[in-house]
Amino acid sequence: MKSVLLVYPGYIVREQPLNILYIASAVKAAGHRAAFFDVTAFRKRPLRGDPFRVMKEAFAATLDAFKPDVVGFSVMSVNYKISAALAGVVKEKQPDALNIFGGIHPTIAPEDTIRDPVVDIICRGEGEGAMTELLSALDGGSDYAKIPGLWVKRNGVVTQNAVRPLVQDIDSLPFPDRDLLDPARLQAELYGINMLSSRGCPFPCSYCQNEFLMDLYKGQGRFVRYRTIENVFAEIDEIIAKYKPSRLSFSDESFTLNKNHLKEFCERYVRRYAIPFLCQTRPDLVDEDTIKTLKEGGCDFINMAIESGNPKIRNAILQRNISTEKVIEAFTLARRFGIRTGSFNMIGLPEEDLSTVWDTIRLNKQLQPDRIMCTVYMPFRGTKLGEDSLKAGWLEHPIDDAEIYYTNITIKHPTLSGRTLFGYQGFFDYYVRLSTKLFPVIHGLRWLYQLLPRTNYKLPPLIRAAREGIINFVYNMKRFLPSRGFFMKTR
Repeated sequence: MKSVLLVYPGYIVREQPLNILYIASAVKAAGHRAAFFDVTAFRKRPLRGDPFRVMKEAFAATLDAFKPDVVGFSVMSVNYKISAALAGVVKEKQPDALNIFGGIHPTIAPEDTIRDPVVDIICRGEGEGAMTELLSALDGGSDYAKIPGLWVKRNGVVTQNAVRPLVQDIDSLPFPDRDLLDPARLQAELYGINMLSSRGCPFPCSYCQNEFLMDLYKGQGRFVRYRTIENVFAEIDEIIAKYKPSRLSFSDESFTLNKNHLKEFCERYVRRYAIPFLCQTRPDLVDEDTIKTLKEGGCDFINMAIESGNPKIRNAILQRNISTEKVIEAFTLARRFGIRTGSFNMIGLPEEDLSTVWDTIRLNKQLQPDRIMCTVYMPFRGTKLGEDSLKAGWLEHPIDDAEIYYTNITIKHPTLSGRTLFGYQGFFDYYVRLSTKLFPVIHGLRWLYQLLPRTNYKLPPLIRAAREGIINFVYNMKRFLPSRGFFMKTR
């Protein structure tokens, strides 16, 4: 039996990190021990010395107590720096333990990741099978260098293995191990406990890594896979019995993609459960029948991505291929049937200027979603748009040190300053919610807000803390904006 310490180096504020919780369940089902380290509690940094000092100390104490054979990190590009810092602690405290980096960042940037001295192994793509096979090899003293899905570095030599075929029968996976989480994390900002009823998204949006993943897994099985409704209900039964949630959230990227599956699910869900659920989808995957099915089936909140209010940027640049009329129709239908809505938006995109930022504000102002989310574009590797932006020299600050996706500006936009993007991102909700008569006041407040540093990079601790405090104040004040919905912090 081997021991695995699983690390989630992001901040659990909206939903539970299902990817690493699935790994934990697979590890335990294979007969090994698993523990979990959550960095969320260390989001506030000390005002002196190493900003990761308190986090590292707590992590070192966990290593001493658990003594893992393997430490697994679920790594996104924005939290690579934290992952590397904690992996360095492993090398100091438990030098015989193996550091394995999995998640989207090592999947799209394997060469850079495996080159890091603190990384022993990377896992590309789905990790349940690769991790359990690795532990089995370690337990039996056999060679693990040729395990599919893993790149293994030993004595400076890297063995690169192909990805494993996609898990086709996702019913075969044990449910995520939510017992590893602090109970407070089970009622996160999003609302309720989140789960997945499917894996994979078939749409090749230019700013998303899905197209990269579809190419990576070409010939390795169906990319979009569904759990049986019986299997989903069995997990819901377990969740209700153990955690008694007030709501459920489905993290599937396109919950309404398969209309027949959706109809059967909703018809059976409402007969079995009384708690409402949230889902997310694309506006072009919504029509009147779909919204009616969702409403009658227990859905009371749906998130949909607008991304840009400008049709050219949304379709020619982002490759969304969704008309403004369809966006309006989807949000209008949801409101007509009494389902609350959330919108995802981005600013600072290629070919963007201030007029197109205002296109996005005006469209949201027309639709008045119950929840509004706005980010500043980041050029992620593994995306068509990101690779083009990186070649054009857009990256001004390292994404791997961003940590907080919403409020750190990484790009040098050719027509919009970083301060302008920072200001409009922070006050996006204010422009959408408040009367145009108050725009002069909002402009003034936004201008003062833009005097803050636009990133956390290399800021002295006191200035960093002051910046965070002001940003949090601006975000918390959003609860007082006019809205038909309930407040959920959008950072």
